Amino acid sequence: MLAVVKPSPLRLWGFLSTVLGGALIAFGSIGNWASITLGDSAQGAVPTKGIDIWQGTATMILGALIVIGILALRFVPPERRIAIAIAIIVAGLAALGIGLWVLLALKSVVQDTGVDELAKIYGRQEVLATMGRVGIAAEAQIGLWMTVAGGLIATAGGFVDLAWVRQKRLDGDAIDPDTFSERPTEHPLEA
Repeated sequence: MLAVVKPSPLRLWGFLSTVLGGALIAFGSIGNWASITLGDSAQGAVPTKGIDIWQGTATMILGALIVIGILALRFVPPERRIAIAIAIIVAGLAALGIGLWVLLALKSVVQDTGVDELAKIYGRQEVLATMGRVGIAAEAQIGLWMTVAGGLIATAGGFVDLAWVRQKRLDGDAIDPDTFSERPTEHPLEA
């Protein structure tokens, strides 16, 4: 029987931050990214979910890959761990970059989707006529902020994972002391 040992701080914080970041990215991507209104009025606001646009679909996939990557990091042979840790960092940076891009160019990114939703409610002609007079407004919502925060946290977690992989390599990688002790322990009743 193998005795379970507490994980090292690098492993624990890398795992927690990477999983939290990946989950925030994925769940933020299926949440509301923007609220679209005609003009500056909050009346008749329609939400745009992240997955309604390709950027949200891409970040959702990146979030899922980050969560899968952190699990794979623990089960792959030691020589492949560095590549997975780097892939987690790249995926976190990509999700962060996409989220920031959408945040900075929100109106232009979600305009078509938002106008289509407004047209379903008010009719295309009325929306186009009103839009010509007052324009549309877009306001960032919690899902987009979750995605951006998740990208930042997952990237930081990826760097901690990379430090854990480096430390394990320096320690010899022969056995995973973070998970199991090196020798079986006796059962207390057998002593």
